Amino acid sequence: MTDKIRIGTRKSLLARVQTRIVAEKLKKTTPETEIEIVPIVTEGDLRLDKSLGSFGGKGIFTKELEQALLDGKIHMAVHSAKDMPVDFPAGLTLGAVIERAEGEDMVVTTDGKQLREMVPGTVIGTGSLRRSLQLKMLNPGIQTKEIRGNVQTRLQKLKAGEYDAIVLARAGIERLRRDWEKYADPEEINEDFYDQFYYEILNKEDFLPAAGQAILAVEVSEKALEDKSFAEVCRKLNQKEAEYQLLAERSFLKNIGGGCNAPVSAFSWLEGERLCMKAGFAGDGEHMIFDHIQGKATDAQKLGKELAENLRMSEFKPEKKKTGKVFLVGAGPGDAGLVTVKGLWCIRHADVIVYDYLASDALLNEAGENAELIYAGKQSGHHHMSQKEIQEILLEKAFEGKIVVRLKGGDPFIFGRGGEEALALRKAEIPYEVVPGVSSAYSVPAYAGIPVTHRGAASQVHFITGHEQAAGSGGEACGVDYAGLAKCGGTLVFLMGIKRMEEICGALLQNGKDKNTPAAVIQNGTTGRQKEVTATLGTIVEACQKADIQPPGILVIGEVAGLSEELRWRQTLPLSGKRVILTGTRDLVRRQHQSLSERGAEAVDLSLIYVEPAADEVLFPVIQSVEDYSWLVFTSGNGVRLFFESAKKFKVDHRRLAHLKFAVVGPGTGEMLENYGFQTDYMPESYTSESLARGLAEQTDSGDRVLVFRAEEGSKSLNRCFESKGIQYKDVAAYTTRIDRRKRDLLLRAMKDADYITFASGSAIRAFAEMAEGLTEYPKIICIGPVTAGEAEKAGLSVAATAEKYTIEGLTECLCQLQSRE
Repeated sequence: MTDKIRIGTRKSLLARVQTRIVAEKLKKTTPETEIEIVPIVTEGDLRLDKSLGSFGGKGIFTKELEQALLDGKIHMAVHSAKDMPVDFPAGLTLGAVIERAEGEDMVVTTDGKQLREMVPGTVIGTGSLRRSLQLKMLNPGIQTKEIRGNVQTRLQKLKAGEYDAIVLARAGIERLRRDWEKYADPEEINEDFYDQFYYEILNKEDFLPAAGQAILAVEVSEKALEDKSFAEVCRKLNQKEAEYQLLAERSFLKNIGGGCNAPVSAFSWLEGERLCMKAGFAGDGEHMIFDHIQGKATDAQKLGKELAENLRMSEFKPEKKKTGKVFLVGAGPGDAGLVTVKGLWCIRHADVIVYDYLASDALLNEAGENAELIYAGKQSGHHHMSQKEIQEILLEKAFEGKIVVRLKGGDPFIFGRGGEEALALRKAEIPYEVVPGVSSAYSVPAYAGIPVTHRGAASQVHFITGHEQAAGSGGEACGVDYAGLAKCGGTLVFLMGIKRMEEICGALLQNGKDKNTPAAVIQNGTTGRQKEVTATLGTIVEACQKADIQPPGILVIGEVAGLSEELRWRQTLPLSGKRVILTGTRDLVRRQHQSLSERGAEAVDLSLIYVEPAADEVLFPVIQSVEDYSWLVFTSGNGVRLFFESAKKFKVDHRRLAHLKFAVVGPGTGEMLENYGFQTDYMPESYTSESLARGLAEQTDSGDRVLVFRAEEGSKSLNRCFESKGIQYKDVAAYTTRIDRRKRDLLLRAMKDADYITFASGSAIRAFAEMAEGLTEYPKIICIGPVTAGEAEKAGLSVAATAEKYTIEGLTECLCQLQSRE
């Protein structure tokens, strides 16, 4: 049999190209074997006037080929794996799998318009419900229309204007082009035909292909495989990685119940010996749901089945999709750096955040720009919202289908009433998770150099709420066994007990606790305003009165409190004890936070502004035509970040930027540019737009073209200078700086005990002026440079100091100098 192998193929050009690929591989693996390609017409090739779903499924492209295999007329049939039925007819099986080519789908147009840019009513041709649903997920305004025919026929229909765009598998086009290079045939459509269209490759993360797409499968008869020499030919032809991928995706397809026209998608890939797979399914024919899985590649079929079952379970419980989820998240004791990784993830992905006074304001700066922020306001003596009201808010927002984060100081289950909220959620059948936080019960003492347990001093620790009032002449407190606490050893930690410290200490002394027991109180623990007092149980109340200790604070009683002086580890730095509000964009604030924290300050991240990129239809043509320019000018780090994010989004190869020279307004912008692997060619000595314009005018030649990528509301100094010098330029309003008005309440609360507030742009000044309108008292204002200070003066704000160096480090140094003078 192996002296000559007959390979069956459909007559379409792409089918013949794919068959030639298999034939070439056969010649390499078994060069002594003669290959004959046998064209066969299938029903699917003849009935091009109807949709696939109206007269059959995948089998319409394979039935005639499969009959030829069973009759022994051919030895192999080559298929696009995505066109194969999930079950082989009796007597047939999979003989070999050829490696996967480009797996993505592509939107093809005659005008180059991207999918997300298409206006409502745009008609896209596709014969696949899978593609139709996913297209509308990316652009709800488009319309889809049935299209049939081979690749060339569909492209001809697009060219004739029957459709505004069509969707094709990328692998088909690429294989046709590569085949043309090898087998140029003047009677066939040539390479130039494909070059007249525009192709947008759809990222597989956003647009999943069909199961088996871009894989070539070789179908054979089981009888033929009984011939050992033919079985060996198939073994040599088979590519194991592609086989694992196809087995997983076909298993998924079989178990989900999908077919050629069913809304099913799947794509798998290998990472070492592990197979990863993502799939989508719309059981109701309208709403795609997605899931993923990974495991051993050798368990490919098992993984496909499991993923199908997971999606099926989701599909059979649609009511669950309508209800959101609540995360009860511990924010930690006050230092924003002590939040857990999972807690931070929840904050960043929440639709709604219901937060307490005790939660660090800096953590709320990590919330998404569209997240709703609701202040529950539970502060000692000032309850903004009752516990019942808080629980009602959680239920209401979850029933709206939102991801809700209940952000609580410390840990939600340690005197945080998180248990009550969890019970309310369970009763309402709302899914929830508890994300424990670093509790102030042990972290605040640790920040004061007090280990709550210590060998030889304390082998046990007791956490007690200080909210319970003492009752009765015996000194007992409601719910607290002071008699027992007075007699037991170890460490006693009273949370939220500053207001009742005298009662607590009195109850312990009345019940026999030694008055000389070491004691300590820590106010505002783990923050830059931390204050500590150490004494004994008998003298701690008086000592705190002299030190003017106020809530919130923690009382620690036990031998370990005496270790505070010896184990105190927090350094006294230039800005220790100072609270500084940061107002810039999120990216700027993060870098500024680090600089200030290193000098001991408590940085309060409070971005009053955010960056909103321009629409894709503005950015796309600029990014795509970047080769037309010789200079690229950035007036902020935001512009740099947005440019390179857009280049990635629009798939612009960085090698296309090799000819460009880069100009930046200052070192901060230059540092951001370096992060993307590019060095600055020009930066003015004075970091202002005016200096940048004058200096750059001297750097450019008559033939240079300059692209300015900056904020819509930025200074027009560059424009005026370039126009006066006759320099060719394009000014792109790449983004707009918006005011984050959600932060007003946060700002007003934060200012009450802040020492300084810093500004790095006129936009932040204007946002502050709007939010603080009517206020006459506010923290000392520090500006990054004279331009920002000028904006503050225009707004009627008094500036305490202006940095000499217009950088983040310069701003920090300015604060340190101001503090040293005070």
